[in-house]
Amino acid sequence: MRNKDQHMPWIRYLIYLCGFLLFWEWLRPLDQISDTGNMPIFVLFTAICFILSAVRMRWWVGFILKLVLLVAASQLFLMQENMHASGWSVILGTELPKNLQLLFSGDFAALTPFFRTLLFLILLWLMSYLLYYWFIVVNRIFFFILMTFVYIGILDTFTPYDGSEAVVRVFLISFFALGISAFARLYQSGGKKQFPKQVLFWTIPLLAILAVSAAIGYAAPKLPPQWADPVPFIQTMSNNDEDEGEGGIQKVGYGENDSTLGGPFVQDNTLAFWAATEAEGYWRVDSKDVYTGKGWERSREASTQAFQSGDPVDIDLYTDDVATEAREAIVHPSQNQVLDRLVYPYGVQTFFSDPVTASVDTDFGVVETFNRAQYPDENYTIAFEEPQYNIDDLRSDSEMDDDNTHFRYTQLPDDLPERVRELAAEITASGDTRYDKAKAVEQYFSENGFQYQTQDVPVPEEDDDYVDQFLFESKIGYCDNFSSSMVVLLRAADIPARWVKGFTEGQPATNPNLSTPDGMSSYMVTNANAHSWVEVYFPETGWVPFEPTQGFTNPAEFTSEAEEEAAAETPEAETETPEPEEEPTPEQPEQQEEAPEQEDQSQTAASSAIHPLYWIIPAAILLLAAIVLFVTRYRWLSAYYIRKYRKERSEETYGKAYHYLLWLLAHKGYKRKPSQTLREYAQTIDAEFGNKHMSELTAVYERILYRNEKSAPAWIDAVELWENLIKQAAS
Repeated sequence: MRNKDQHMPWIRYLIYLCGFLLFWEWLRPLDQISDTGNMPIFVLFTAICFILSAVRMRWWVGFILKLVLLVAASQLFLMQENMHASGWSVILGTELPKNLQLLFSGDFAALTPFFRTLLFLILLWLMSYLLYYWFIVVNRIFFFILMTFVYIGILDTFTPYDGSEAVVRVFLISFFALGISAFARLYQSGGKKQFPKQVLFWTIPLLAILAVSAAIGYAAPKLPPQWADPVPFIQTMSNNDEDEGEGGIQKVGYGENDSTLGGPFVQDNTLAFWAATEAEGYWRVDSKDVYTGKGWERSREASTQAFQSGDPVDIDLYTDDVATEAREAIVHPSQNQVLDRLVYPYGVQTFFSDPVTASVDTDFGVVETFNRAQYPDENYTIAFEEPQYNIDDLRSDSEMDDDNTHFRYTQLPDDLPERVRELAAEITASGDTRYDKAKAVEQYFSENGFQYQTQDVPVPEEDDDYVDQFLFESKIGYCDNFSSSMVVLLRAADIPARWVKGFTEGQPATNPNLSTPDGMSSYMVTNANAHSWVEVYFPETGWVPFEPTQGFTNPAEFTSEAEEEAAAETPEAETETPEPEEEPTPEQPEQQEEAPEQEDQSQTAASSAIHPLYWIIPAAILLLAAIVLFVTRYRWLSAYYIRKYRKERSEETYGKAYHYLLWLLAHKGYKRKPSQTLREYAQTIDAEFGNKHMSELTAVYERILYRNEKSAPAWIDAVELWENLIKQAAS
């Protein structure tokens, strides 16, 4: 076998080259589906690692060469990031321990770009050896080919990457590699005298088939897709600004495109920002005014005006008649979350930050930086007037809407199903005022079997209305379903309302790297806190927030004279009859209290240390290490036994060492046949290795076995022969 291998090294390297080209197809999409840059450096690093793995050399020499290559590649990235002046001593002394601590604590989002690059280079290093084992040592390449097709198919379906050309390349490379691999196995099984003829017999038809099939595939007419796309909009998994609102499976988070809503989403707990505030509440970002039957759009393009730090932003959500209290909030943007809009609480007056120059659309309430691709790196302070809405004023609001506001915010598509309008009239029939009607719609969802759910949420068919499907068919969904339905029902009842989006207050948490001023509470806000709700227009008050989503509570503060009078009498009532305060009699309030608790628990758990990412990456590293140890087991086992048996002088040493050699030779393909004697088997091994070492070892073993000679003295003379055979077999 060894002589056969010497006749065909170029075939092994040809198969290994195919393995590299297939692995290259794994690297090509990264610059499109992630923020990975400098791909030529990674590809070159991978190519050199493949070459070093293919060249026969001692393992420690290859390790040193790859380590030097790793340092050189890392130095290139340091120079690009202008960190080379700091030197490796600073990196190894400060950055490396810090990142390792973040890695083991599960805070992967805080890892520095250089450390991520270093981990990626190590992964490429390990993959070069793993593929060498699959393609060269065991000659099993089909599994990796299959995984490559699956990988390209998933990326083509769920990301913006177009895998049309990649599939063709993978097909050609795979077909050629499988053909050459099959030839290599047949050649190793016998017939080495016909080697040139077999090469000619296999290669020419193989190349001809590849050329013909590629030509036919290119020239033949292509049918359109015969199966429905499981994900209507593939960009929803690409972690870009359209993660929300593209239909299909979505990654929850703030996005700008809401034209097509529906379908389940995947929780994304990426940190959006830290906030310290004097008053908890929702963080407003945007509003939409046109309902299309599928989602939300704007009636016009955003019209912005510039402002600088300290200038009033003039987002007037309420009138001067609303009672307010001056508050402040501080927002610390996440370095790993690119959000080009500023978040703000209700009642925002101005932003303070140096240097923040931004623009505002006072109509839609959008505040964004001039450089839309860059969120401010520094924190900014928000001065706002927290509103307190008076329920009595809302109920007594009798002014008429101005024509423009009423027409704009009661818009509905002409093809809205009539049963939606009938349901709106039924829900609001018992309300005497606009506020009562709005509360009736808000409470409708908690009293009629609607469920908050993020999975198994249907996507409307082409002829289905998004709200109609939720109200009458599925009755399951999340904030977009509930908020859109409430706006549409209010508009059907001739009440101006609009759809608003932003973030909930987040989870109370303390950032050890940020100080929280006295009187403020600190919150961690992630993409999982992205949310949508409803604003209803009252002519004498302005825009008032409402919260129809199951499990969420309206953060706005509402007061009334009747409640204040009841509060004044509460102490006496509690002394006489405390039981009613402990057990709410209606079923609905009890459910509403349980749902927020479950929501808070789920959000807290999602952001805590049990997040799947906290164990997926360490588990993947351990699994990869286990695979490397498994595929290299014969090398390190041989090194271990050489070191062990070299020093032993016991009577049993020779027998143990000889049996380990037989086991290793059997694994490498030199298995002893049942009909062979030890001498015949030793002659076969000698013929393969080109020496007489196996026969000499076997002769001594037979004398020990059959003549009861002492094995210790014999082992001292034979240990060098045994080591040479072990190294030849394990290489």
